[in-house]
Amino acid sequence: MSNATNTPTVGGKGNYNESYARFLKAYQEFKGECPRGVSLKLQKTGTRYNLLLQFKQPPTGKRSSKTANLECTPEGVLDGVKKAKLVSEALGTTSSASEFWDWYDKTILGQNQIKDNLITYREIFQQIEDEYFAGYNRNTGRKRSRDIVSDLSSYESTKGTYFKLFPNWDEYPSWESFKAMLYTPLRNGEQLIGSKTFKERYYILKAIAEKSPNKEHLLKQLEPINPKQTQFIKKQRISIDAFKDWWYSAKQEAYTIKSNTISNNRHSWLWVAGMAVMYGLRPTEIAAAVNLTKRYVTDDGVIIKALSDPDNQDNYLVLGDYVYFTDAEGRKVSIKTGGRIVAPIPSFDMFEFLELKRPLLPEYSPTKGVQPKTITSGFDKKFTNTIFSMKCPVTQKYAFRRLYNLLGEKYGLPIELRARLMGHSTIVNEGKYKTEGIDATLEVLKGVSKLPIPLNVAIERLTALGVDIDAPEAKLFLRVIYQID
Repeated sequence: MSNATNTPTVGGKGNYNESYARFLKAYQEFKGECPRGVSLKLQKTGTRYNLLLQFKQPPTGKRSSKTANLECTPEGVLDGVKKAKLVSEALGTTSSASEFWDWYDKTILGQNQIKDNLITYREIFQQIEDEYFAGYNRNTGRKRSRDIVSDLSSYESTKGTYFKLFPNWDEYPSWESFKAMLYTPLRNGEQLIGSKTFKERYYILKAIAEKSPNKEHLLKQLEPINPKQTQFIKKQRISIDAFKDWWYSAKQEAYTIKSNTISNNRHSWLWVAGMAVMYGLRPTEIAAAVNLTKRYVTDDGVIIKALSDPDNQDNYLVLGDYVYFTDAEGRKVSIKTGGRIVAPIPSFDMFEFLELKRPLLPEYSPTKGVQPKTITSGFDKKFTNTIFSMKCPVTQKYAFRRLYNLLGEKYGLPIELRARLMGHSTIVNEGKYKTEGIDATLEVLKGVSKLPIPLNVAIERLTALGVDIDAPEAKLFLRVIYQID
């Protein structure tokens, strides 16, 4: 009798004369990995064999076999184990028999989904990573690149760090593993539900689900969960008087330090603190300034004087797209909202008090071999650590940006302009940088009381003071001040 006669006829595709033994071996080895209640069944019909799933089928609850589009190959066995896990999960989460069989038809029997059912977490993560680096920075419109440290850091903090919560990247996406990732306790022991981390985990799971063949099932399980963030870090703020008192005291103390290195280091970070308040910048953005000691010429030939130039009364600051330092491989670090030109708070006395026309940009060089996030946040962290050592009343770098926003409002800068100079929208400005409280309101009102008054009000007040507003000199002053034609 020939080998062909001895070989069973099996369902599926392929030539099994040589692989049937391997298939049978795989079936014996892996069928035990099916979850409780759902198993693989090798069923013989005449001389033909088919690989099926066996489970208690709704609504009867009778245990029987069901076709699952499985090939009688080693790969088909592995696919069968994955489908068995999906069925087990669906049996425990679907609310009705019709819903289950709907899901079964789409996910297990769908002709176009047999191949997709083999997509693992690893493959989905790679798709998400490739799409991320093929996209554009949402703030600047710049194309993302693996050669830019900031893009690597952003990818890791928004996606990579959450992918690492999945212990087995070669598994198929399931609600069981979704739940395990979503509800992994926070390392600091704080409440998970309502945290920023919980919200970010939820939305990365939605992105993963969108690429999964059992998309409808996974999204349906996520739907009733509320990811809204309800826990926020308390925003620090500092008044202008408190800032000036601290800055002056720390400045005087820096002069008394015998070590030139330490003294110079403190002076440089105090200069950064002053720049953060007067220009509303993040510390790292200051490291991207390109006209501190030399003029900047635009592509159109417009000249922006150096900040250090004594004849520069505007004191505009030009920010480049990248900071002055790179990582050990020479990869660049971009700033959050891209290059732009910014102007200081219109207070010459404050600008002079903080000695900003004598640039003292700190030296910073990332340590070789550190992670991208450590490189991109390193300058900011050195700033925070240094001002903390100088007993600064606040430790949040955004406290200085909030003070800038408050001063900008005090000096009459409209919110649209403040938002533009700070590199964000008016909505972000209102929600993140507006300083509340009676003391803040009084600070703004003191500034508003010194702002120019309307023309008709000026005429009334001048007339009440006995000024002849029809006199040529009075008309000249009013025409210049109020720009009357």
